[in-house]
Amino acid sequence: MDTQSIVTTQSGAQKIGKRVSDEFPKVKDANVNLRDRMNDILLDQKNMLVSYQIAINEILNDDLRNLLADNRNKLQGAHTGLINGLFDMGEYQADVADKPQIKDVLDVFSGYRTQLPYKI
Repeated sequence: MDTQSIVTTQSGAQKIGKRVSDEFPKVKDANVNLRDRMNDILLDQKNMLVSYQIAINEILNDDLRNLLADNRNKLQGAHTGLINGLFDMGEYQADVADKPQIKDVLDVFSGYRTQLPYKI
């Protein structure tokens, strides 16, 4: 995934991402297309990842927990691959943040450290 790519939207906003692939339809119609199928798979993977994590947290048998953890890690890899594929096809884009915006967010979340019961 090339997060250094910048595209400019029709309104002139700059985003991290790529132009939308020609494989995706420009206008949504009633047909199920590649974008719909990929997003459906992505949603299924998200739900399965949550379910795996809940099961891993609650399983008593170490062997079974390790098996589920291995399966979850493989699913996470597939999920990451799909996200990267969608990003490369222009389906996902992110706003470009300037240095002051990044510093503001860093300051806010760094302040949360004081609320934690342990030091990081």
